[in-house]
Amino acid sequence: MKAIDVLYLESEDISCITIQRTDIVAGQKIIDKNDTTFEVYGLVPNGRGLLNGISSLLVHGKFD
Repeated sequence: MKAIDVLYLESEDISCITIQRTDIVAGQKIIDKNDTTFEVYGLVPNGRGLLNGISSLLVHGKFD
């Protein structure tokens, strides 16, 4: 999955990923460019982003 932006918080081992899709749900599996699979465990609310077709998700680990 191609990310628009990735913020990695090393102390918590969490990545916040911004993508150009709105059909992602918690529990869904996504794959980064290194073919590493991550499970989405949360969505970050952003009304303006959703209106523009953009979602932000949380995953455990470093998403590349």
